[in-house]
Amino acid sequence: MTPSTTVAPPGTPAVPSGAAGAPARAGRIDISDRVLRRVAEKAAADTLGVDPKDVTIDIAAARDTVVIRIHAPYPVPRLDDTAAITAATPVLDAARHAQTHLHDHLTHLYGRDVSRVDITLTGATTPKRKRVR
Repeated sequence: MTPSTTVAPPGTPAVPSGAAGAPARAGRIDISDRVLRRVAEKAAADTLGVDPKDVTIDIAAARDTVVIRIHAPYPVPRLDDTAAITAATPVLDAARHAQTHLHDHLTHLYGRDVSRVDITLTGATTPKRKRVR
């Protein structure tokens, strides 16, 4: 029986594969929880629109799956900006959208299944006023 060759994207060498279609390489790759946490921190901050230092991440990683708990404030418009308040998405809808987006995005970035994304909104932040000189 001759090993098959997987189809690789242009510019990458083809790799012989075993019976299950996986690359025929010995060993395994482990990614530290610290790396998973930093990636999730940055992705959550970008998705929610807050500073990464305000985001706290708890990771529970198993061999094939990851569970992520996110604690972060939620950005709200300034209370004197009535047009922005009227146009704002309700908090629950925005959190559900962020949860779905983060699940899909982190699954792609990690290359493994993210089985759960829990978001806890810990407060509200408003944009800082810029001084004009």
